[in-house]
Amino acid sequence: MICNENEINYLNSFKADTAVVSEVISQLIIDLKKLNYPSDEIDEIMLSMDEAITNAVQETIEIQQLSKIHKNLKREITIRYKICTNEFDATIIDHGKGLDIKKMLKEIPDSKACNYHEQIYDYVENPKKNRLKIRLNGNELNLNGIGAGLKIILSFMDQLTIDLIDKKDAISDSVTNFTDGTILNMTRKRRYYEQRKSGKGLS
Repeated sequence: MICNENEINYLNSFKADTAVVSEVISQLIIDLKKLNYPSDEIDEIMLSMDEAITNAVQETIEIQQLSKIHKNLKREITIRYKICTNEFDATIIDHGKGLDIKKMLKEIPDSKACNYHEQIYDYVENPKKNRLKIRLNGNELNLNGIGAGLKIILSFMDQLTIDLIDKKDAISDSVTNFTDGTILNMTRKRRYYEQRKSGKGLS
């Protein structure tokens, strides 16, 4: 992501605590307004970031509580975002238990559900799956079944990439005892920028 115009960069690390969410979101809203993002755009980016940060904090706190070693060590999450006039890009690094990709791959349409046929159609045809990248050992994995949290983010982002952090190797091929969190990156082109400009021309 290269900005040729004004840009705002944010980078900070926090101890895993739920207070992080409101702190980062408040700053994000201020920064988006500085570059004249409209309220619809701000709401969609804010919801995506809220979901991603909340999940990162919860996963990190959970693994902290389960760990018997270094019980007093507060693990950190790192949040970075870059706002340009026409694009938003963010990365969230957590140290939780990691995304259980194998479990997600087993998710299939529920034959007992009343909307079973709709689920099958969405499962096979939904274009959102092409915007989600899960990399295992550096190789991209085609993922059809995704969780509700990721669906929320994908509703408002153009691209979502998730890598597992591994204590032994750079990237893990599954959630194991070596898994040490995730690196989540989301990007989005400005959706309402042109509409806003067009609207000005009509008024």
